Amino acid sequence: MAQPAQVTQMWPDAWAQWRDEVVAVIRADFPEVLQDVGLDDIDWEAWRPLYDRGHSPQVAVDHAFARDL
Repeated sequence: MAQPAQVTQMWPDAWAQWRDEVVAVIRADFPEVLQDVGLDDIDWEAWRPLYDRGHSPQVAVDHAFARDL
């Protein structure tokens, strides 16, 4: 089974798609305050470990906004 870093190398668009989905989840979950958030507004280096661990965009957002406690 491929490790997350290997998956990204095999399917380079997977990381881009995951980031797009994270933005969509943030907009949907926080429409009152973050409806206008875009790709350039997010520190993707901080989010990358969540992607590398295989978290879905929804789980990553829940974790980043401390909704998974």
